[in-house]
Amino acid sequence: MRQFLIASTDPIERRQAPALQMILIAISVAALVALIVFLAVLGVNPTSGVPAGGAVLVMLTSLTGVAALRRGYFRLAVLVPSAGLIVAVFFVTVIYGYPAATPFLPVMFIPVILTGLLIETRPLLLIAAASALITAAIFLVNPVIAPFTTMVQPPGDLTIVAVALFLLVLFVVTTIIARFGPVLRQSLIAALARERELEQLRDSLEATVSERTAGLQEALRTVEQREAQLQQALADLQASQATIRELSAPVLPVLPGVLIAPLVGAIDESRATVFVANVLRAVERERAQQVIFDVTGVPLIDTQVARMILQAADAVRLLGAQVILVGIRPEVAQTVVGLGVALDMKTYADLQQAIHALSAAFPASVNRLSRPQ
Repeated sequence: MRQFLIASTDPIERRQAPALQMILIAISVAALVALIVFLAVLGVNPTSGVPAGGAVLVMLTSLTGVAALRRGYFRLAVLVPSAGLIVAVFFVTVIYGYPAATPFLPVMFIPVILTGLLIETRPLLLIAAASALITAAIFLVNPVIAPFTTMVQPPGDLTIVAVALFLLVLFVVTTIIARFGPVLRQSLIAALARERELEQLRDSLEATVSERTAGLQEALRTVEQREAQLQQALADLQASQATIRELSAPVLPVLPGVLIAPLVGAIDESRATVFVANVLRAVERERAQQVIFDVTGVPLIDTQVARMILQAADAVRLLGAQVILVGIRPEVAQTVVGLGVALDMKTYADLQQAIHALSAAFPASVNRLSRPQ
């Protein structure tokens, strides 16, 4: 039945199209049977022409609905037969009036049910309102139009017509329910199955989210632990670096009031700062009068190193101590002279000469150091 809705992209309409086609055919068949009943019971005269014309109108609109359905116009296929049923009942009710037109009123239920099952709520409300208004309006104006319709009034007994219309309406309504009952049931079953699938999917997602959350929390704890370890390692490293810097620029007492500050390796700005600070603290702590700068282990004295030595010597002098420089090798001495740097301090070739000179200059201190306790 897919060829009925080639132009439609709505899957619901595609699924309802076969059922709608069968309903429209059932309405056409019922209208044909009603036409035969009207002609058989009322005869061929103006009186039977009123309901017969309505039956013909219903057949034509139903077949028009089938044609519209084949071209993909689903809503039009529902609304045209519904309008045809309402107009036919309106036509018969206006001409016959009440109570003669009462057997035709149940036909009004067919368009209401049809639109309610197949399309949205707004057309359903419009069809229901139109049916109610037509029924009430004709009842109100019936005394006014009755004198003009006396020529086509039906005979007094319309029992056969009423029974036939009731059976035909029952047939059409049964067809509608029979066609749409299984569809609605299948839709409900599919909806329930989808709901169960969604619940299972939701449970699965919740479980996955819980697992991922637990994993992320564990990963976060691991990261926090590693961060704490890294911070501790960094603190240990900084402490080690500080210790290394302290050890890289030691200041040792060799005689009472005499300190030695050996320099070993390349001297950069960081080591120079630590060296000066260590020397000044030791001079203040030991109340030193002489500080020996031993540069035997310095492979090269450039302008930067020479400036550092001079700045350290100036700072030591401000604290009241004298600076002695030892350990200048011949090649280092040539470099210093080539740089034009004036080292304004006592110098000795090695540490032994400096100690010997200080021992000679301060014999009392040496004797106190060497005397047994």
